[in-house]
Amino acid sequence: MSAIKCAIAKPELVRAECIEKNENPELAERFEVGSVPHTVFNEGAHQGLGLMPEERFVAELIYLKSAEELLDQGLLPGQEEGKAPSGFGTIEPGEVDLVIIGAGPAGLTAGIYAVRAGLKAVVLEKHIVGGQVALTPVVENYPGFTSVPGKQLMDIMSEHAREYVPVHEGEGVESIEMGDLAKGESIIVTTNRGTYSAKAVILTMGAAYRKLGVTGEDKYFGHGINYCASCDGYLYKGKSVAIIGGGNTALTDALHLKNLGVDVTIIHRRDSFRAQKPLQDSLEREGIPVLWNTVIDEFQGDGKRVNNLRIRNLMTRAVSDLPVDGAFVAIGQVPATELAKSLGVELKPDGFIKVGPDMRTSVPRVYAAGDLTGGLQQIVTAIGEGSIAAMSAFEDVSHPYWKE
Repeated sequence: MSAIKCAIAKPELVRAECIEKNENPELAERFEVGSVPHTVFNEGAHQGLGLMPEERFVAELIYLKSAEELLDQGLLPGQEEGKAPSGFGTIEPGEVDLVIIGAGPAGLTAGIYAVRAGLKAVVLEKHIVGGQVALTPVVENYPGFTSVPGKQLMDIMSEHAREYVPVHEGEGVESIEMGDLAKGESIIVTTNRGTYSAKAVILTMGAAYRKLGVTGEDKYFGHGINYCASCDGYLYKGKSVAIIGGGNTALTDALHLKNLGVDVTIIHRRDSFRAQKPLQDSLEREGIPVLWNTVIDEFQGDGKRVNNLRIRNLMTRAVSDLPVDGAFVAIGQVPATELAKSLGVELKPDGFIKVGPDMRTSVPRVYAAGDLTGGLQQIVTAIGEGSIAAMSAFEDVSHPYWKE
């Protein structure tokens, strides 16, 4: 999308093409495409893997170097004298009542309820609106929808939220400074685009995919190793892959890939699944094979792509090889608590943020909702928590309980 926008804005300088990998296998092989989106600049002079904020895309397009390289070399305009790089679209500092970090179901709902309560709010999203729900092939039994694609559901939520609150995609929060509570100082939220002065903050950043942490996983990420079957599954139609995991996500991914025409094998370290019974029944009906009591010791490849899994049976200790064209890791999530930790917010033993029934954290003026708080981790739960967090923030901004 960023490439198309650049081509429209500057047709005399930029030409962009969208290429479907399966229809152009020779190009995919030439540029070693194993995950999408994959951006190739100037016939391979520079490549970018994954979705990038617009500002980062433009900077890398101009200089044909990664943003990290540009920052290290001081090449971005405005880096001198401690200024923010103008290549990342700085904005004037703004005062708001509430900053909501994360635009999944919890964050979007919090934005709606906050503005309806009379607060001036903004929703900041580092990546794409919708969080992991937008990457879910099918959401079942969400109230009002027996079955609905995750992306479609989040498009509906996003459109609704934008009627009330600004939603800034591609704007990641770099730091939060709380200010002196006793003096009534504002919370300063610094992003890759500017600075916000706020009275309260709601954290709804969700959780990220958990890694196995074995040899070859990072090396072949995007080149055969994937974490999102709904994003990259179609790349493996007619090929063989392994799904590592035994929960709802692993079985859902396996069924999704099977439906796409992928030859799937599940690898699970235990002798039974944690997934819900209907998913297990569907797996059995589809005849998807399972390697029980088995773990991955190493992802192996030819230097460009993964092509083999070195696996080990935990019962017999036997080590063997499983040739594959790819692997999807589905072993749970890690909460995005970096910002919470920097603020001294109390966490639960499992690493998720500890909140009360009002979604207040241990730090006044900081609230949390959604997958970041653990628990059931369902869309309806996130929506409920987002609305509660917004109303708690409204109540506290209006009548600060810490002053009593």
